[in-house]
Amino acid sequence: MIFDGSLKTNNKIRQTIRNNYRADENTILEKLLPIAEIDVNAKSRAWEYARQLVVNIRKDQVGKGGVDALLNEFSLSTDEGVVLMCLAEALLRVPDKITADNLIRDKLANGDWSSHIGNSDSLFVNASSWGLLLTGKLVNYSDAKKQTQFGLLKKTVGRLGEPVIRKAVRYAMKIMGTQFVMGHNIEGAIERAVETEAKGYTYSYDMLGEGARTMDDANRYFDSYMKAINAIGVAAKNKGPEKSPGISIKLSAIHPRYEFSHRDRVINEIIPRLKELALAAKSYDIGFTVDAEEADRLDISLDIIEAVFTDSDLAGWNGFGIAVQAYQKRGIDVIEWVRELTQTAGRQMMVRLVKGAYWDSEVKETQVEGFSDFPVFSRKPSTDVSYQACAKKLLEYRDSIYPQFATHNAYTVATIIEMAGNDEGFEFQRLHGMGESLYDQVVNGKKIPCRVYAPVGKHSDLLAYLVRRLLENGANSSFVNNIVDENIPVESLLSDPVEVVQGWANKYNPQIPQSIEMFGNERKNSKGIDLTDIDEVSEMKENIVNWFENNQKQTSQEDAEPVTNPANHEEIIGYIKHADENEMNALVTKANDAFASWSQLPVEQRANVLLKTADALEENRDELIALCTKEAGKSIPDGVAEVREAVDFCRYYAAQATELMKDENLASRGVVLCISPWNFPLAIFLGQVSAAIVVGNTVVAKPAEQTSLIALRTIELMKECGLPDGVVEAVIARGSKVGQTIVPDERIQAIMFTGSTETGSWIAKKLAERSGGEVPLIAETGGQNCMIVDSTALPEQVVDDVITSGFQSAGQRCSALRVLFLQEDVADKIIEMIKGAMNELHVGDPAYLSTDVGPVIDQKALNALNEHVDYLSTNGKLHFMCNAPETQNEKHNFFLPRLVEIANLSVLKKEVFGPIVHVIRYKADQIENVIEQINGTGFGLTMGIHTRIEEKSQYLAARSRAGNVYVNRNMIGAVVGVQPFGGRGLSGTGPKAGGPLYLTQLVKDTTQPSANTLSEEASTALQAQIESCNSLSNLVSSVMEQTKTEETPWSFVSLNDKLSILRQFIAGLANNTVVNNQESTVTETLTNIRQQLIFVEQQLSTPKYLPGPTGESNILYLESRGILACVRCEQTSFSYWMNAVVTALATGNCVVALVDEKYLEETQAISHAFKLAGLPSGVFQVLKLGQINNLLNHPSLAGAVTACDSPLSQYVAETISSRTGAILPMISAQSNKKLFHRLVTEKTITIDTTAAGGNASLMTMEANVG
Repeated sequence: MIFDGSLKTNNKIRQTIRNNYRADENTILEKLLPIAEIDVNAKSRAWEYARQLVVNIRKDQVGKGGVDALLNEFSLSTDEGVVLMCLAEALLRVPDKITADNLIRDKLANGDWSSHIGNSDSLFVNASSWGLLLTGKLVNYSDAKKQTQFGLLKKTVGRLGEPVIRKAVRYAMKIMGTQFVMGHNIEGAIERAVETEAKGYTYSYDMLGEGARTMDDANRYFDSYMKAINAIGVAAKNKGPEKSPGISIKLSAIHPRYEFSHRDRVINEIIPRLKELALAAKSYDIGFTVDAEEADRLDISLDIIEAVFTDSDLAGWNGFGIAVQAYQKRGIDVIEWVRELTQTAGRQMMVRLVKGAYWDSEVKETQVEGFSDFPVFSRKPSTDVSYQACAKKLLEYRDSIYPQFATHNAYTVATIIEMAGNDEGFEFQRLHGMGESLYDQVVNGKKIPCRVYAPVGKHSDLLAYLVRRLLENGANSSFVNNIVDENIPVESLLSDPVEVVQGWANKYNPQIPQSIEMFGNERKNSKGIDLTDIDEVSEMKENIVNWFENNQKQTSQEDAEPVTNPANHEEIIGYIKHADENEMNALVTKANDAFASWSQLPVEQRANVLLKTADALEENRDELIALCTKEAGKSIPDGVAEVREAVDFCRYYAAQATELMKDENLASRGVVLCISPWNFPLAIFLGQVSAAIVVGNTVVAKPAEQTSLIALRTIELMKECGLPDGVVEAVIARGSKVGQTIVPDERIQAIMFTGSTETGSWIAKKLAERSGGEVPLIAETGGQNCMIVDSTALPEQVVDDVITSGFQSAGQRCSALRVLFLQEDVADKIIEMIKGAMNELHVGDPAYLSTDVGPVIDQKALNALNEHVDYLSTNGKLHFMCNAPETQNEKHNFFLPRLVEIANLSVLKKEVFGPIVHVIRYKADQIENVIEQINGTGFGLTMGIHTRIEEKSQYLAARSRAGNVYVNRNMIGAVVGVQPFGGRGLSGTGPKAGGPLYLTQLVKDTTQPSANTLSEEASTALQAQIESCNSLSNLVSSVMEQTKTEETPWSFVSLNDKLSILRQFIAGLANNTVVNNQESTVTETLTNIRQQLIFVEQQLSTPKYLPGPTGESNILYLESRGILACVRCEQTSFSYWMNAVVTALATGNCVVALVDEKYLEETQAISHAFKLAGLPSGVFQVLKLGQINNLLNHPSLAGAVTACDSPLSQYVAETISSRTGAILPMISAQSNKKLFHRLVTEKTITIDTTAAGGNASLMTMEANVG
């Protein structure tokens, strides 16, 4: 299980490298500081030489311009600098004019580009500013010189229009690219290098491109490397590795699955490929460097490098090299390993020492995944200390290592020269297009060689590299940025990193919280496990194997059903017994009996049980992962995420309940029935249970029949943590039996349900049949989840996110991607890339890390998917089907992931719960039709958006009816309290799980009056009104049609404008004769409404910004539900009804007032008052109460509002619950606050703010400077 064999090492240095993967920063720096130190005289000489270098660089920069000047003028500390980076990242790949124009407008319209004109002596900068200004703001100048320049510019090109501007901006971007890229092909690069080589420089060429997603990519990159080696080799003319141009290789480019989880395959396939390239380089005796990549790939890369470097076929060649990243805490340990390896092999290795290029993404991943610590230093001066310590070691080992110091920092250069003692046996390196002035002084003055790291490739391959350079060097902590800024004193650039770091008591960056601290004082974050950390994974493997061996010893039980592994039906995991009707009733009784004592405990005591449970889950993590894998067919990473989510639910609800229950008007409800699904057998099960019990309810918990063992084990752990007997009772039974026996039981005071829409609707209907007030139902019922991709999206990122969203967990997530809308201009390319990525997916036993897609849960699920495949055979085009698993066992539930193209969304008649992604093409100008199609399905759970046009993403997110919208990232894996999860319409009732409103439905307001029952006389009168309106059913259709046209426009009216209209209405109503003649409480009512509008304004004026990792934005919005029926019977007070109407309108809903004939004239007068105040016609409509059935059954209705004590409440509830389709809310609340919360739905919008290639906010953080 997990992996075969053992990965433990006997090499002490390799073990040290593993130990220091995520080591304590303070401990590592205490070790590095003495090594990095140089004596005071050497430090003084280094400082003075560095000062001379900087002074000369600044002299040299005058009038020179180019990219260094551009970086300075548009640094990442300015909005324009960030915008420029984003534009550069996206524009060059956009093939269609419509989208390109939209992108340019979106990025440049709000920048203050005029302020940059004339600020630089560089023509390059001023030309850029002018070009950007044309597309952005056109302004006038008071400065006469600038006014003349700008007037001439406007005359020349101002009227040429967007096509010319688009062409100009593209050209400007290509000029910028030329500054960073040596040539489009290796021949051109070598030719361009001749002039610089004549000055004493050598080159190392890097073939540009993203990491391979497919084997075709890997083969193409491999051929590109081989061609480059041959061209470089001819140009080298046998000068040897140190004096010849060389090449840099990325392992991720020559294999599509270069990752630890596929270690065996990678080792077998990548070593021969790397060796073949190395042998070609050896034949020309040139340098050959394996580039450093992400931290989680280091261990496997060392295995590969050792195998190739020590191969006897490479004997006698000193050109093999690697890059070492100083920002990694184990950088110096890697140098010690290289030293040992070179001594063992008896030949030299070249070592390029770099700072590291993935710092921001390493920090984000650590926070997201819950890892124990960062693999990199959290502040830049700490990395500089590490760099100096590594440099000193490399210089000591020059007898077997050829050091190559890649830096643009003058102080670092000067320090290394002092450390070296002599100028032989090492070289410096700089990036092409940068640092020329610095190294011209070093090469000419000190005669120390310098190699230029030069990217080669097309502009379309430049993007990731360009953005990374802009990020690194545009940051305000960057030496490259600051060196050309005359406002920064030379001396401030020359601080000694050792002295800076020694001055810190705590070496960690105070602005970057560790993962466990991400939620501040509210709660601890859940712990993850780094599945690339061999020590951690080896321990996990041992624990899981031990659990499995012990679990295998159990014997069959009488009258019990075996639970089998969905990946292997012959493997029995355990046994379950089903409860009969009497046993089910006894369980409800037991929970009901426990309620009195449990509900009276202080909330802190109940919360403490959850906190202890969270700790117990982490302590028993490996066993729970094993259960998830064997019983539910989950992969190991999915199992880790499942345990973390369960832990987060416990801690989040404990914190929320402690605050919520301070309200003395709130009380526990009673026994809650929790019905959880098999696809999240631990997280959703415990999420429901923990929410219910922490506010004082007791629970009858019905886990899915397929995954009951996990639930039972969870309850055992809870009891070990102090949960009293009877508070949580598990009922193991068929869903239909529970529905017949427990759902109608009047002791059940709320139901929490995750499952099908049909079952959820049936439960709602059963609850509505009860008398005695509303019984809350919180239902989450699936989705037809779509992702929209336009031509500005980064294709590689789209492919990664489609694979993750569509096929992880075998597509068995409520949030999983079902439909992919691709702009036709890029559809063919992206489809081909997805097919290639799917070809690399491994379908198989989820107990192994190498498995990407496991089985579906059972035969029923498998049959449904196969039926859908049959349907698609005549209704779609199959693009790709994954390879079948290699298994001897025929009894399993494996379904092969598929990519199928369909004509439009109407082809899909229902949710398809499994690993099938459906592709639909759309034209760039048809985006409105796309969002209408998506909303038209009635589902509203998750939606993905991939675009670099911010305005478009904001519009689509606002128009979407989905509860969770994800921008430029995958659309699964909602995190508790960060991305509260849940939808609307056919996807559920709300409130969102793991969100701030969830617990409010599980408590009751003790001030709320009980509902009155409809008397026989009143019932007869109502039926008479209904019959009198039967012939007028077309009137409801007409009213709803008019209201439907206003629904979206009204929801998009600004909050300020909505409230202005409503306040004008209140002012008018105060003097309305009709209303004042009929109502005696107008003054009190209007006072109450004024207070409510203030509350609404406070709640809606600013969305709720949720905590989360760096590089990600998570915002919770409260939105309108849609069209609501506001019912006023004879017993409903004017105050309640009028307040409900105004609150509904203020929150963006449209209202159809359904009123007793007694109030018809008054309500029509109110409608007229709304129109006089400026409310659009159709937003508020009036119908007689006799139209109640026609209105409540209208498909466009989104809910109904009644007074708590209205005798019509049950009638309304029964009527709306009998509808087909979405489960509609019956809204009644005594308090203004709860009324407001019931009238809105929640939407979480999650944006990957690093999607343009990096995290600008993190890179520009002041605490990095020191």
